[in-house]
Amino acid sequence: MDQVIVFDKSFQQRLQEYNDILAGYDVIPVSSIAKEWSFYLDLTVDPKGWQAIWKVQRKTCEALGIPFPSVVLVLVVGVELEELTALVRVLAVQDDIHLPDKHRVSLTQLWPTKDQDKSIGLNLQSTANALDVLRFFYTNLLMPWDRDDDDTVDWKTKHLETRLQLYYDMKNGVIPRPTAEHLRGLISEAKRLQAKREYLEAELDDLDDLNEQNINNSKVQDLMELHIRMIEIKGEVDVLENPLLRNVVIKKCQQLSLNDDDTKQNIWVIYNHGTAKECIQFLSKIEQDYPNDVLKFSPNLYSTLECANPNDIYILNESSHEIKTTGALEHGGILKGISSRENTILTSNIEDMMLDCRGDTVLVENITIEAISPQCAIVVRRGQLTLNNCKLIGDGKSSTHQGIIVLSGAKLEIVSCDISNFYTAIVGNSGSNIVIENSEIHDCNFGIKIYDNCAMTAAKATIRNCKDYGICVETENNLNENGPKVGNFDTLNIIPKLEMEFIKGNNNLKGDAVINPKPKLKPLEDLFENGDSDPTICVDSDEEMDTQHNETVIENVCNGRASPATV
Repeated sequence: MDQVIVFDKSFQQRLQEYNDILAGYDVIPVSSIAKEWSFYLDLTVDPKGWQAIWKVQRKTCEALGIPFPSVVLVLVVGVELEELTALVRVLAVQDDIHLPDKHRVSLTQLWPTKDQDKSIGLNLQSTANALDVLRFFYTNLLMPWDRDDDDTVDWKTKHLETRLQLYYDMKNGVIPRPTAEHLRGLISEAKRLQAKREYLEAELDDLDDLNEQNINNSKVQDLMELHIRMIEIKGEVDVLENPLLRNVVIKKCQQLSLNDDDTKQNIWVIYNHGTAKECIQFLSKIEQDYPNDVLKFSPNLYSTLECANPNDIYILNESSHEIKTTGALEHGGILKGISSRENTILTSNIEDMMLDCRGDTVLVENITIEAISPQCAIVVRRGQLTLNNCKLIGDGKSSTHQGIIVLSGAKLEIVSCDISNFYTAIVGNSGSNIVIENSEIHDCNFGIKIYDNCAMTAAKATIRNCKDYGICVETENNLNENGPKVGNFDTLNIIPKLEMEFIKGNNNLKGDAVINPKPKLKPLEDLFENGDSDPTICVDSDEEMDTQHNETVIENVCNGRASPATV
């Protein structure tokens, strides 16, 4: 996002900013924080007429039925300070998606662009800085359970400096990565629980009292469970927020790491349950591959990943194995089943990503990965991930559900695998490397989506039953002046670093392949040229709009105006 204004601030800079913003009263309870922000934004944010990139949240993408991530160029036509939201008009979208003309979005989702209409004199540096401060605060400092604090508690004195220091300790690696990863997972879970809690509380508002019948209501029970889990998470986070207790935890982790020989490759046998006969058969198969090696035994995978060494080997029995974190496997190792892949299943209730690979080499083989809950099954950040004889299954419903994302500098190798039921099965970012051999991708919206400078080699592969395209190439190069170029897989022969042979496509509804020109979103130089974007034209009142969930406001009638441009 090189076209937007961004900031890189130190701990002291941010601490000074928040002390200044929250300096209105001696005691600032959490219930007064939003009001303090509205006072600050009233002095620092331009009320309308500026362009911004709207980074659409995943849940909003889901509600609108568009892929995630999606970015949109918008014009801010009004700011609601008390609600910390803005009414925006869509100017341009990057993908081939269709959006209503106007939306009400959180200010934290807007990133002012560097370039603006020169004829409008606005101090966008001030606006961008104010939104950066606001976004950082609500993303990293305010916790979901803070709303339960008593109004006599001074939030700034109790939490500001300690939470800010906690953030920078995680960012700078002072806190060990496993602990930091666990902490981020807890906070993400708490935010999801808070959204569910608010939804349930709204549904239960019509209950006058908690009589016996209401207490037995399943929604009341669910709400109680959410409260209990939130208290548990708060307790864990409070320990790490306290600097003294955090140092104790860090020292303990360092002592444990010194006692372990992390250069030694351990072989873990994961056997959760089964009969004696099944156990003997399982060990007999292991003996064939590791006859003289020392084995370690564990009843569950997730706790083993938290205490294991990088490059360890994990052998799973035929069963369902749940994971809560990638743990040591993210830095390298082997995760394998030695029986039927259909009966050796990896699951997770994590809602973000299931496996996060950032080590030298990770091998996963003979396993079915059920990524029903996670929004993304696997992210390959660095090194190489090899999937051999694996099945990867998504939920088949969400427009934001992705299978494998390969980032720049990372390599993905898929051999004899079956991938299905994702919105996009494989995403290859610029600078990544993908090898696909003797594999099948099916029942997705997009089978494979790659970007410029992604090197991909595919042989003996089948891509079928995709609702959109089998392979989509997103390019900023002007390879086709007439827009997207659709055809069979031979259409992609003009794409550099793309090699394919013996590739089959079947029943891909919009086509086997598409080359989709995708130039960068460019702010409009003259907002007055088009009446739709003229900032002097008053917008319709909110009474003429339908308010949909996820803070998206959709116009009933577009008054004959054309849809936003797709650039």
